[in-house]
Amino acid sequence: MAIQWCDNMFVYSPDFTRQSKLATSCLAELNELCERDYEQSYFPVSIVCLDLDAYEASCTGNNDATMDAAAGMADWQKNHFSNNRHLLIELRFGYRSTSNFDLGNMKQKVSHSRDILNPERINEQVVFIYKPNVAAQASNYFSRLSRQDSEVRTWKAMDVEGFGNYIVDRVTLPYEAENDLDKLVKELSQKFDEGGLSALDSLLKYWIEQMEKYNLRYKHAESDAVAKSMLTYLQTISIQKDTFEGEYLAMRIEEISRFVQSE
Repeated sequence: MAIQWCDNMFVYSPDFTRQSKLATSCLAELNELCERDYEQSYFPVSIVCLDLDAYEASCTGNNDATMDAAAGMADWQKNHFSNNRHLLIELRFGYRSTSNFDLGNMKQKVSHSRDILNPERINEQVVFIYKPNVAAQASNYFSRLSRQDSEVRTWKAMDVEGFGNYIVDRVTLPYEAENDLDKLVKELSQKFDEGGLSALDSLLKYWIEQMEKYNLRYKHAESDAVAKSMLTYLQTISIQKDTFEGEYLAMRIEEISRFVQSE
C-alpha cells in the first residue's frame, strides 16, 4: 500500500549516517543489532545506523550506558532532504512491562549518547522500541512522567509498526509535483470548452515543450506527473475516432504518452 504524504513525515538519511565522525568505527544496520541482542530481525527494511554500544566498547574502552543506535533522519519536502540529524534509538524487545524500567539509566543512555555524537546534529525526540503490548504501556508511562519531567517529554515509545510510520524510506513516498496538476487539468478543460481541440492544442504544445525541457534536466518524474495528468483529461474528451479531429487527438495522446515513465 502506498504511503500517503503528510506534513510531519520524516525519512531516513543514510548518507548523513555514513558521513558521521563515528561511521568508520561503528557503521551497522539496525537488524544486525537485533540479531546480536535478540537473535532475530525485527525491521522489514534495511536501516543504516551507528552502533553506539559497539563504539563505546571498542573505541573508548568504557562501558558507560548508551542508546543502542543513531540513524540518520531528515525532513522531506518537495522531493528534497532538509534538516539532517541523528535519531537516537533504543531497542527494548526483551521487556514484558514497565515495572522494571530504570529511569536514571534511561536518562544516562540519552545524555551520554548525545555527548558521544556532539557536535553533530541530533533530533530532539528519542525513540524506545518495544513489542506491541509493552509499547502501549511505555507510552502511557512516559506520558505520566512528562508532566513533571521535561526531559521525558522528548521520549517516544513505539513498536516496530509505529516506528515504520514515524520514519520511512523516501522511495516509498509519492512524488510531489512542482506544478499544480489540478490547475493544469482545469486550464486544459477551459481551453477545450472555449474553442474545442483547436483552442486546446496551443496549450498541449506548450506543455509538451515543458516536458521536453524537464527531461533534458533529468527531471523525468516531473514530466511523468504532467503527462499522466494530461492523458487522464484527454482520454475523457469524446471525439469520433475516424474524423480528422479524432485522429489529431490520438496523435497528441501518443506524443504525450512517450513522457510517461515505465513502472
